[in-house]
This record gives sequence, structure tokens and C-alpha cells, in this order.
Amino acid sequence: MAAPAVVRVETGPHVVRRWMNGQLTESELAAILLLPCFVFLAVFAVYPIFNAFWTSLHHLRLDQPAVGFPFVGLRNFLKAFQDLDAWHAIRVTLLYTVTTVASQFVFGLGIALVINKMTTGKGFARTTALLPWTMAPILVGQMWRWLFNDQAGVINDLLRRIGLIDQQIVWLGVPSLAFFAVLVAATWSAGSYMALILLAGLQGIPEELYEASSLDGATPVQTFLWVTLPMLRGAIMVSLVLRTLGALQAFDLPFQMTSGGPGNATETFALYIYKNTFQFLDFGYGAALSVILLVLALGFAGTYYRVLAPRD
Repeated sequence: MAAPAVVRVETGPHVVRRWMNGQLTESELAAILLLPCFVFLAVFAVYPIFNAFWTSLHHLRLDQPAVGFPFVGLRNFLKAFQDLDAWHAIRVTLLYTVTTVASQFVFGLGIALVINKMTTGKGFARTTALLPWTMAPILVGQMWRWLFNDQAGVINDLLRRIGLIDQQIVWLGVPSLAFFAVLVAATWSAGSYMALILLAGLQGIPEELYEASSLDGATPVQTFLWVTLPMLRGAIMVSLVLRTLGALQAFDLPFQMTSGGPGNATETFALYIYKNTFQFLDFGYGAALSVILLVLALGFAGTYYRVLAPRD
């Protein structure tokens, strides 16, 4: 009868000793190098998600400490589905996401195309274009709040000087104008970040493709539609996913510019979560709303991947 195979389990010190002696395989070295990253993600990404889901299944209000932390199942989610204010915040968030991401894509693509055609000063142009993205969103919101101020704002003053208006426009006091103002600020702030991603994609397109299309008699528009855009598919997917996830979580920019007003015209879902969690102190309901926001974000990301993922 053959002897049973012996499985050798190496201890931590033994692995470290092999590493110091250069005896680790490539896969073992990769696992060691990636371990801190996995630990970081587990602590700061995976655990908060599970903790939020667990909290959403309980009743937790800090203004009712005597109630404790009772398990209520899906009651918080049922409350969210029946909450008209929550549905309004979702509609505002979806409209904000579609409009801002679309405008940022057009704005960023234009900047990327211009920089890509430059023969000198590309490095300076890239750095300058990225400056709006490096500014804190709270600072951006305050800056554009001053610019759109109806009494002393630069925008009203400029429009009046060139004769387009004859009286002050209350930008942040009218629902549609307030939404437009936040849209402009978001496009200015994040459009440059999208431009940098698209510029990296443009610089990776082989020049031979443009030469071949020129020899075939393609017009600039045809070259853009049938060469540039298909080759940018991967960069477009990355930029749209990142900016969509950012737009779905929009909080600081609308909070600083309008605080969700006038009324609740610019109240995004993240602002509504903040209000229920930190103003009404309903942490159980706030956790349920955050789980719903996570599901929305995953749905957008999955849709982008299925539609825009590069194919052979």
C-alpha cells in the first residue's frame, strides 16, 4: 500500500527566508507584493460595504438610544421604495449623471484633440488642463457660487456688459438655472480629468492608421468616426465609468453651491443620504439608501462594460 502524500505547509518565516535568498517563484513574489493591497481593500472597501448592508437591516437612530439596535430585515429598503423624496433624489442624480458625464466627455474630448495636435508645449498644456481637477470640490463649489452670485457675480456682470441681459439673473434661486449652474461647475472641474484619459488613448493610436485612411481618401470627419473613435473605445469606457461613478456620488459640489436647493431641485441622492444620516440621525435608513446607491453604480458600470468594452 502506497504511503499517503505529505503536503508541505511553509510557515511565514520560511517564506521570508526564501524571499531573502531569492528562491521565491514569480507567482509567490507577486502574491507577497499584492498582499498589502488586498488587505487595504478588505479593510477600507469590502468591510464598509458589508457593514453598511448589515446596518441597513437594523433600526439605528442616534436620537432614540433606548430603542437599541433591533433587527428589522428589509424594512428600511421598503421605506426607501415608498419614500417620494428618495425617488426625487434618484431622478435628480440620474439627470445630473447623464448631463454632466455627457458634457464632460464632449468638453474633455475637445481638449484632448487640441492637445494631441499640438507640436510644442504638450507637457505644459497637459498640466494646465489638469489644474481644475486638482482643486478640492468644496473650493470649486464656492468659487462658482461666487461667480453665479446674482448681486456681485462675474457672470451677471459679463452678460450685462456685452448686452445680453438688462437685469440681474438669480442663477441659484431658480430650480432650472441652479441645476444648470451646478452642471457648468461640474463640467469645468472634471472635464479636464476626462481629457487626460482620452489624450492617453489618442497618443496610443498608431500613426499608420491615419496615413492609410488618408491614402484611401477619407475625410477628416470619416477618419474621426471610423479610426479615432473605435481606437478610443477602451479609453472612453474607462473615462465614462470613472466619471459616472463620481457623478452618482456627487455631494460636495452641489452641497457647497446650492445645499440641494432651491427647495430640493439639486438634491442628489448622496445629499439625501447625508441628510437622513447626519441630520435626522437615522443611520439604519441611511445605510439602506447607500446600498441602493451602490447597486445603481454597479448597474451603470456593468452597462458600460457590456457596451463599450474593447472587442477583438
